[in-house]
Amino acid sequence: MWTQQQLDQYQRDGYLIQRGIITPDEVAAMLEASHELMSGRPTPSDVHTVHETSGAIRTVFCVHRQVDVFRAACRSEKIAGPVKQVFGQDGYIFHSKINVKDSFEGTVWLWHQDYGYWGYDGVNDRMMSAMLMLDKTTLHNGCIMMLCGSHKWGVLDHLDDEKSTSYKQWCITPEALRAHLTDESMIVPITGEPGDVCFFDCNLVHGSGHNMSPQPRKTMIYAYASIDNMPRGVEAPRPDWVVSREYEPVTADIQLGPAAA
Repeated sequence: MWTQQQLDQYQRDGYLIQRGIITPDEVAAMLEASHELMSGRPTPSDVHTVHETSGAIRTVFCVHRQVDVFRAACRSEKIAGPVKQVFGQDGYIFHSKINVKDSFEGTVWLWHQDYGYWGYDGVNDRMMSAMLMLDKTTLHNGCIMMLCGSHKWGVLDHLDDEKSTSYKQWCITPEALRAHLTDESMIVPITGEPGDVCFFDCNLVHGSGHNMSPQPRKTMIYAYASIDNMPRGVEAPRPDWVVSREYEPVTADIQLGPAAA
């Protein structure tokens, strides 16, 4: 569980990094499971894979339901505990995904706020994500970048981008970026080692660059929503592998107490 200081930092900055909280054995098990999912062999029916234009795998969605190691991790106190602290109540998995940036082939995620498009799924912004680093993450292999404090800007104007990558992205307009991102010093690269975890608010502006290195980069991301924040009916709802229709409270076994000093 987080201390009061950590909770305050998360609320102030919109993100918090915890170093080495996933053990080497857990990381190894997750890497083995991810390689199995990407091997081309049959996968659970819930799992959905998106490829880069080159054919390299970009994202593997919905791995938390039937893959044991990912199912266990999203319920563990060290991952789900802070989520329950932030929400003040139970949460469920809105979606899960392994983001992959193969060496030299992994492409960009343009600047966006997750809630910039999740809002269209009929949910409110009582949402956050936990990103588990499975490989060493560097500036050169396309680490995620955050704009510290940008979760307080409100939801910025976004647009559809179907040209930059193989996966249609909902990204912030250049006009909104120029109005808010005025100095490169605002950009914080989130680098780290396997086992590090970055928690971040759904309104935090973030993105990542191309993998320019021989080092692949894989991250496991769990997107959580508070248990009372289930999608309302919307026109053309997105599929279940990206907007879950299962609302199991994955934090139910975690007991909340007062934050440590």
